[in-house]
Amino acid sequence: MKLKFKGILVLFLALIAQLTFAQERAVSGTVSDNTGMPLPGVSVLVKGTKTGTQTDFDGKYTIKASSNQVLIFSYIGMKTQEVAATSSTVNVKLKDDSVELEGVVVTALGIKKEEKKLGYAVSKVSADEITKSGEQNVLQALAGKAAGVQIIGSGGTPGASSKIIIRGTNTITGTSDPLIVVDGIPIDNSTTQTSAGDNPFNANLSGINNSNRALDINPDDIESVTILKGPAAAALYGARAGNGVIIYTTKKGKNGKGLGIDYNNSLAIDKVSQLPARQNKYVQGNYDKAGVPQYASNTPQSWGPSAASLGLPTYDNPRNFFQEGITQTNNISIYGGDDKATFRASYGNVTQTGMIPETGLKRNTLRLSGDLKLSEKWKAGASMQYTHTTTTLAQNGSNASGVMLGLMRSPINYDLRNYKDEFGNNTNYFSGYDNPYFTVNENQATSDVNRVLGNIYLTYNHAKWLSLTAKGGIDTYSDARKQIYAVSSNGDDLGGIGEVAYNSITNKDYYGDLIASGLIPLNSESIKINYTAGLNLRSNQYLDIFSRGKGLSVPGVYNLGNATQLYASNVEENTISRALFAQVDFDIKDQLFISGTIRKEWASTYGDNVKSAVFPSGTASWIASNTFDWGNFVKFSYGYGEVGIAPAAYRTKSFYSKPSMTDGFTNGLSFPYNGINGMALAGRLSNPDLKPERVLGHDLGLSTKFLNNRLAIDVNLYYKTSKDLLIDVPLPQSSGFAAQYKNAAELVNKGIEVEIGYDIFKKSNPFQWNVNLNWAKNENEVTDISGGLPEISIETAFASIGYYAVKGQPLGSFYGTKWKRDENGQKIIGSNGLAVVADEVGNLGNSAPKWTGGIRNTFSYKRITLSALLDIRHGGEVYNGTLARMHSIGVSEASADRERTYVIDGVKEDGTPNDKAITAQQYYQKYLGDGGGAAEEAVETVNWVRLRDATISYDLNVKQFPFVTAAQISLTGRNLWINTNYKGVDPETSLTGAGSRINGLDYFNNPGSKSFIMSLRVSF
Repeated sequence: MKLKFKGILVLFLALIAQLTFAQERAVSGTVSDNTGMPLPGVSVLVKGTKTGTQTDFDGKYTIKASSNQVLIFSYIGMKTQEVAATSSTVNVKLKDDSVELEGVVVTALGIKKEEKKLGYAVSKVSADEITKSGEQNVLQALAGKAAGVQIIGSGGTPGASSKIIIRGTNTITGTSDPLIVVDGIPIDNSTTQTSAGDNPFNANLSGINNSNRALDINPDDIESVTILKGPAAAALYGARAGNGVIIYTTKKGKNGKGLGIDYNNSLAIDKVSQLPARQNKYVQGNYDKAGVPQYASNTPQSWGPSAASLGLPTYDNPRNFFQEGITQTNNISIYGGDDKATFRASYGNVTQTGMIPETGLKRNTLRLSGDLKLSEKWKAGASMQYTHTTTTLAQNGSNASGVMLGLMRSPINYDLRNYKDEFGNNTNYFSGYDNPYFTVNENQATSDVNRVLGNIYLTYNHAKWLSLTAKGGIDTYSDARKQIYAVSSNGDDLGGIGEVAYNSITNKDYYGDLIASGLIPLNSESIKINYTAGLNLRSNQYLDIFSRGKGLSVPGVYNLGNATQLYASNVEENTISRALFAQVDFDIKDQLFISGTIRKEWASTYGDNVKSAVFPSGTASWIASNTFDWGNFVKFSYGYGEVGIAPAAYRTKSFYSKPSMTDGFTNGLSFPYNGINGMALAGRLSNPDLKPERVLGHDLGLSTKFLNNRLAIDVNLYYKTSKDLLIDVPLPQSSGFAAQYKNAAELVNKGIEVEIGYDIFKKSNPFQWNVNLNWAKNENEVTDISGGLPEISIETAFASIGYYAVKGQPLGSFYGTKWKRDENGQKIIGSNGLAVVADEVGNLGNSAPKWTGGIRNTFSYKRITLSALLDIRHGGEVYNGTLARMHSIGVSEASADRERTYVIDGVKEDGTPNDKAITAQQYYQKYLGDGGGAAEEAVETVNWVRLRDATISYDLNVKQFPFVTAAQISLTGRNLWINTNYKGVDPETSLTGAGSRINGLDYFNNPGSKSFIMSLRVSF
């Protein structure tokens, strides 16, 4: 009995000891991120208790827990993870909370899919890459980061527009802009030029470079970006997706402990990146009949004597004029939630002063979003964004008030800072130009935008086979613009009488979807079938009101009541579309994935004889590595799809309008004339057979991962045919109409894209080096123009050079005057020693690059990360009209070499080598310049390698601050270095901006910028 009692006692004591040991056991380990890097400051909590700790600098932690308890690991920006404390060592890898790092991407209509199942190519850009760019425009922030995606900026001034072209241009007269989607709701990204109804010219060539409306999105609110590049990916968007789709997913609230607060602040210093080089020796003037340089005032020419010979002081006007731009950014967000609801509220503020004096940008963004789980079956959510954006813009381009026109033509002997006389009037070295200081101080142009973006959704999850979602969105903004031309200004062909103009733009977009989706129930483990079906409604209302007053009675009073000549015009458009769509996805043994979509769309801009259009797609992907033992991951994919571009509004009927006539130089004549109004049928004949342009695309892809996923290679081939392109086809004048807008052209884009990612070292290595490379080549050709036309003008450019679609040539060919050449291609030189201009204009090249590439290197060691992106462009032409005019008037750096004669390389008309010498002025004006030479001479083939961005960041040790979960300081350089053969401003430039179809024009464009950015990020 005693032995039995002793045995029971020993057992009882052992159990007590074991329980005691379990309660007091120390559990330790290391917490790292998805790449294996240690994470400091991770919260470690014993579930159901208040016992907790944080990881140290090396991601290590120690906590007391029993074997039957659970540890909760949470960190800002990472998915919370729960792990049972069954061992004394628990190591954890936390995954990033963004969908893209989970292998899930957001596709058309906001549908989330595993990337491995896609039968088409997408490119992804993370929030971190957007931040590193240092750009305030979320489109410009994508530059160099995705294969096949070309970004064309229009200058480094605040609010300058950015154009984006994906896999080449797909349309001739339509916009090349892709559809922009934010959280499943398409938004407006138009770039609208202010233009009076009586303006007979292309307003894009002069005036103000207005913003594209993607500027209203706060980059700090972006979580991830998905770029749907081909028709197979974008077919569910139908006639709005002809140029691809960019899907922005914003940051949301998170399920976690308490509130989270993120704050970041940055300060950027902007400087001019590159300017055309100027001579600093010779002053204003010209040669006399004896060929002797003479000083003269009130002339744009700088062919006078040297400043030293006259004892005149000299001034570096560009250096004196430009200043350092300052950009201050503040963002704060508060977020939180639980299993029932999550929310996020953010406020962002940007204040920017430009490199051009008196220019600037202010943007305030307030965003609220939330999701609520109403029950096990019902879920609702909504978001709202309000943005107030104000910009003060600079005059640009072919414009007597253009900042760069007056600045870069200025002689070295004139100090532009003396820009007003005692009466406040414009003073300048030449009376025909406005002084740049007068322009920025007196001729201000402003824009004041108020914008609201909102969406709401309600989801009912009945079962796996049926989920219903209703969602609606609104995008509405007003843009109040004001342009002043002070008394004595030469702007707007005024003759100094003064002007004030107002432009009020209002745009409203309403969008709604009703979507049913689910997993079709099958008694099969090897086949899964998902479906999506629904309907879509969209309505757009656009109103543009322009009013102008000329002849200001009292200088400095900018009110229509102060004007003697009043004018008003307006443009109003209302369009509507509706569509039915469906998608079916087949998953066969997690190896073969087949998907098909169809969209049938009705739109008010379609002709009465057409009414609707159908857009199908079909894709297939095979994960060969799931079938055979081929590396870590090998996938082959193919996709075919059709998308469209809708016709312009109000082209199905003929309307009356006010006729006008111009000589090409003045504003011409129009009604009302002498107080009498007049109307006539517009010159464009109606067309009841209008249908959307169609882009038919094939995609063939290979995606691989090797070396334990350290090496990833994606290769994609594509072939797109754009059919039924809408152009104005000329008609016989006897018909009473000049042209008819009809589906009458075709073009082809084909290309290859390569994306490579490689982790040089294994994840376990404390030093990490990651390389990401992208490379793309696109070939474009206009294959047909109806009616036997050899070419058509895409958009009016200059008299010396145009922008054309030419059959058999790439879209966007420059057409202009060329040198006359012999059968060997040598220039023919006339008896006067000058090259002879050919009688007919010819193709001068194309603005599209031959290929583009990007290389990002990222280095990290413990708390330090260094990242740099090289952006590469090879080929493509730019018309450097700026340099041609600077040559002509003698202010270019090269024209300083004028104390000798020149012999142009070429042959005489008899075939012998040219030996006829000409003066320096003749050489620079009539050969290299625009004083009678060929436009061909001003067209440059452009290459560049630029350091798009470089960032070094340091994660601070915040362990001693329990209320701080993370902190980071960083230094970023944007466009700090560029190696280019281009002789003008930064070659990433576009005179006509994102609202134009023309690329590659440089005619006194505002310069690009380079920036130094200091940032601080703190999370609580």
